[in-house]
This record gives sequence, C-alpha cells and structure tokens, in this order.
Amino acid sequence: MRLIEIPCLPPVGIVAGQLAPWIIWSLWTVHNRIIFNNKLCSPDEVITKAVVAAREWLNAQCKEVHRPPLVRRPANISPLTVVIQTDAAWNGTTKNAGLGWIIKKTEGFLRFQESNRLVNSPLVTEGLAMRKAVEMCKELGIQYVSFELDCSQLIKALNSMVEPPEIYGIIADIRIACNFFTSVSFVWIPRAGNSEADLLAKQALNLVSSGFAV
Repeated sequence: MRLIEIPCLPPVGIVAGQLAPWIIWSLWTVHNRIIFNNKLCSPDEVITKAVVAAREWLNAQCKEVHRPPLVRRPANISPLTVVIQTDAAWNGTTKNAGLGWIIKKTEGFLRFQESNRLVNSPLVTEGLAMRKAVEMCKELGIQYVSFELDCSQLIKALNSMVEPPEIYGIIADIRIACNFFTSVSFVWIPRAGNSEADLLAKQALNLVSSGFAV
C-alpha cells in the first residue's frame, strides 16, 4: 500500500517513520472495543492513540534522540521581552477543558481564552494552552518572549529533551513555532502568581460545561 510509504509531516510530532500503520492499528483496536466492550471512541481519540503508539515505538528503537534546544536566551535579557502567562482548567468527568493566556505588553495586557472538548488529561490541557499562546505570539510578530506557567511537569518537558508520550505532538508543534522567536524561555511561577490566566481558564471551562464555546 502506498499509504504505508507516505512520510508523516512534522506538526503531529512523528519525526521519523510513518504514522499510517499506527492509525490502521488504532482503528483495529477501536473496532475491537466497540465489538467486545461496546465502548465508542471519537476520531480525535483514534488519532491520539496512533500518535502515542508511534512515539512509544520510536522511543523503543532509539536510545538517544537529538533535538534542538527549546530555550534560547541572549546574554542580556532584552527590554523588548514580552511576558506571557498561561493556565488551563480541566474536568475529568466531561473531558472539557478551558484555556487562558495573557500577553503582557508595555502598552497593555491582551487576554485570551478558549475551550476544548474531549481532552484526555490535565497535562494535555496545559500543553494546549501553551501551544495557543505560542502560536498567538508568532502571529503578532513578537520576537522576544518569556512564557510563565505553574505546571512543573510541562515546564520540565519544554526545557528538556524527553517529553511524555501523551503530549509529544503538542511539544513538537511548540518547538516548530518557537523557531520564529529570537529569544524564548519557559519559566515556572507559583500558582498565586498566575491567578489571572487561571481565572480566564476557569471561565472558559464553565462556559463550555454550560453548553457555550469560546
């Protein structure tokens, strides 16, 4: 099948090999769940399972994978550096998620929020919020950025060479977008210092849980 030979494009995070066989395998396992366990699975979940399985297989084949560092800081922090704070809220029962991020420019703050459905975990939710913030800064043409968040697990993934399989695709998207910036850093801050982004995320979660999307 020619489909098996088609390489996977970078945004999904599979930097080597093909994703098509894992999608087929994921469809087969989902088919079995429907037949034997009467459990349905959304298209997003099928793709997510395929990406995670592909990444786990790649990790098992390569003991060491070299990737470009995500953090690039100049010798002196530029006064042009813009601080961005992100946060997320997640409902484990409904799988709904709220995202919030604030771009703190000298001329004023820009506040954003968004909601998502069928999100698998709190860590994925935090990753989605960060990805939206990074993409927004890229669209606005900001060159010097410092992202602040209170999720230590995501900070570790962003600042290291090893990512949890469940957010590998999200981290890969962030890495690609960060090539645009002249200077970029990811910094942990205590939850008390991230209250504004936290409020935006919770508001977005409440809206989607009430049947509204933002």
